[in-house]
Amino acid sequence: VEPTIDVKVFVDKERGKVLFAESGKEFVDVLFGFLTLPLGTVVRLLGGQSQVGCLDELYRSVEGLSTDLFRIEACKAMLLRPINAAAKQCCQLTVRVDDTKHREVYVCADTSCSVTAFSSVTGAVCNCGRIMTQLAGERPENPPNAAASGACEDGAFVKGGMKFIVTDDLNVAPASTSLMLSLLDKFQVPDPSCLEQMTLQFSSVKIIDLLRRSLTSQNPLTGHYLDVAPDDSVVDMLPEYLHPEEQDNEAEHSLVNASLRVLQTKNNSKVLYAEVGGDFVDLLFGLLTIPLGSIVKTYGKSASKGCLDNLYTSIAGSAHGCLRPECQNLLLSPMLAPYFGYGASKMLQVEELAPDKLDINACFKCFKSRGFANHYLCHVEPWCNYQKRYVKICYEKGKTTKLCELDPKTPEGGCEEAAYVKQGPQKFIVTDDLHVLPLSLASTLQVVIEAKLQRKDLVEKEVALTKPQVVNSVKI
Repeated sequence: VEPTIDVKVFVDKERGKVLFAESGKEFVDVLFGFLTLPLGTVVRLLGGQSQVGCLDELYRSVEGLSTDLFRIEACKAMLLRPINAAAKQCCQLTVRVDDTKHREVYVCADTSCSVTAFSSVTGAVCNCGRIMTQLAGERPENPPNAAASGACEDGAFVKGGMKFIVTDDLNVAPASTSLMLSLLDKFQVPDPSCLEQMTLQFSSVKIIDLLRRSLTSQNPLTGHYLDVAPDDSVVDMLPEYLHPEEQDNEAEHSLVNASLRVLQTKNNSKVLYAEVGGDFVDLLFGLLTIPLGSIVKTYGKSASKGCLDNLYTSIAGSAHGCLRPECQNLLLSPMLAPYFGYGASKMLQVEELAPDKLDINACFKCFKSRGFANHYLCHVEPWCNYQKRYVKICYEKGKTTKLCELDPKTPEGGCEEAAYVKQGPQKFIVTDDLHVLPLSLASTLQVVIEAKLQRKDLVEKEVALTKPQVVNSVKI
């Protein structure tokens, strides 16, 4: 049976509106978990119909491009299924919406290879040159999480043992008498008995629906309760007039290797596409790895016309003191998974988690061949034909292994900072809605034909962008 979360909503039937909801930690954990989702995951969960600016088109571009245009096959996989840096917490949610295998460990299948490294992404290349396709299973929690083992009543992000009030526009606060009275005053409810109380059950499908509404609506709970069709208008999450902080330094305005040749109309009424190199495409594709909360942190109320900013400001505001201490900063400054940062993350100043290290209680050969589930057999005394099966004798002297996480984007374990897209002579075109295609006569002509423009109306210009201009051009 699929798990669900019960949430009690208080409905003003006369106005046809959910005023607020009461829930335990489980529902609030899920809401705060929205902020940790990479943008590529948001697009995938919403079936490529997120309506968040040009993100859907950007995601489709990655899907459609040949793997030959990426450094290695793993790069494409990383963009289409980015790992959540808060996977440890999100895996504890009562109802999970993200099915990404965050904790999988891949190693080189060659047992003669002595490179003690692993990758969290299939298709990475070992230092020996072989593809790391051997799945060793999911890495265990180390040390085991107290909440998951039942040692305490805390949730994934918030403290347990309390009830929460969630308003229709996703402000979160601990329940209290003073809050109840202020809400009745705010919504002009003189007689509380007029409110209808309903219990909603949120499955993973319904939570994904709530995520969609939170991006486009100020009243997602009402929209979900009344089953009103979600707003399908496009949300511009990176408005032109806003820039990230710390741009007073002159160095911030220097060129960022983004030299574009733009095809547009002579009267400046329309840009058809920009001709760019792999560095600019890498900047765009890197957006898919950025956590949703990082966008809200940088752009605040202008991040979208939805209400995720209310959810974000609740963390240090109305819900202050309700979060587990180790999760407070994790939600206020969401991070990227190790090695997922490049281009866009640097532009938006989103930091990476440090690469993981694993201590395995077995020799490397036994771990490679048996994985997490059976690597203990490395220490088992050999016997023959026990219960009609044989146990292979392990002659290795070293019975422990230290594994280090490597960069999936770097072929053969190189040390240089790695991009997703191959850097070289290959050129791309990026249309006005951020659809990315390899540059070819066919692709450029197709864009012109679809725009229904004559040659006499077109002009090409060369533009060199500064950092603020690049940020403004990336409209998701």
